[in-house]
Amino acid sequence: HGVLASLAFVVFFPLGSILIRLGSFRGVWLVHGMFQIFAYLIYIAAFGIGIWMIQDIPISLMGRYHPVIGIVVFCLLFFQPILGLIHHFQFKKHARRTVWSYGHLWLGRILITLGIINGGLGMLLATETGFFIPGKGQMIAYGVVAAIMWLAWVAASVYGEKERSRKMRVVRESRRFKGRAYA
Repeated sequence: HGVLASLAFVVFFPLGSILIRLGSFRGVWLVHGMFQIFAYLIYIAAFGIGIWMIQDIPISLMGRYHPVIGIVVFCLLFFQPILGLIHHFQFKKHARRTVWSYGHLWLGRILITLGIINGGLGMLLATETGFFIPGKGQMIAYGVVAAIMWLAWVAASVYGEKERSRKMRVVRESRRFKGRAYA
């Protein structure tokens, strides 16, 4: 459960997001979407294993923070590919971001961050309950890799937004210059 969920939130979701920010080839949005769906399928498997695991534990964990956050993330992730498709088609139609774009972007940012945090909380819960206790080295490795990936992902997002803003400024200036040339 933990390995699959970590792969989804610490590796694949951030890498797919970095790809859309730094990739510049035809069909990058499609590769991004396929990458994210792959990560989503991994998380669905992790979620299912998590639900299966708690069936055999003699104490109830369903009111605890880790499973509650995991369930919320699982439910909200359902909307992410839908928002992504709507964003894509609306962007093609209007050549700019729409409310759907911002919904897709910000829901993704929140869910990746929550998923990464929830991985650490899952290790804490396992330690507190005494079931499936991770080793100290595993917890340190998770924290280090998760922090590096999160920082790389945030850096790529900031860079991507700055590049987008710069390109939009160039387009606006070229339109303004063309308008003067014909006047």
